[in-house]
Amino acid sequence: MTLDKTIKRKYFLQNYDPNWGKKFDEIKLLLESIFGSKALKIEHVGSTSITGMKAKPIIDVLVVVEKMEEFLEQRQKMFSLGYEWGENYIAPNTQLFFKMADDGSKTENIHICESGEPKEKQFLVMRDFFRTFPEKANEYSDLKEKNQALHPDDYPAYREAKAPFLQKMEQEAYEWNDTLNK
Repeated sequence: MTLDKTIKRKYFLQNYDPNWGKKFDEIKLLLESIFGSKALKIEHVGSTSITGMKAKPIIDVLVVVEKMEEFLEQRQKMFSLGYEWGENYIAPNTQLFFKMADDGSKTENIHICESGEPKEKQFLVMRDFFRTFPEKANEYSDLKEKNQALHPDDYPAYREAKAPFLQKMEQEAYEWNDTLNK
């Protein structure tokens, strides 16, 4: 599958599923066995990591590494387990492994980025902000549902419609995070 954020495609949201956390735990064990000490941390991120959040049922995982490299051995192991691979999809100097279901829908995103990079901070701060402020998570959940109704077969339009809200939440999340680190 070619990774392209601009292709109009169907997608769906579902109510929060507590099994998403269990699925993450299974993926984490697998990634620990593949990446070993190269994985400084493995975190459940994205909407499926936030209790109560409506989400596309795709488990997003962040693998933080000290230094980005080709990970040829790890890539071969991931390929043998049915994962596909992309580079610089979410940000420069990142890698992505993803898994598809038989129906062509994505089920997992494994994001690889370096420690200290802005994308690592963004994933973790946003997750922790929405976990800490469930009213903001509910507001985001409602917006996602509304935007899906408006753009059911157009994922790029759905993403664009929620972007202003997410930019506002990201600003609030970083301000909140800054107060924690004073």
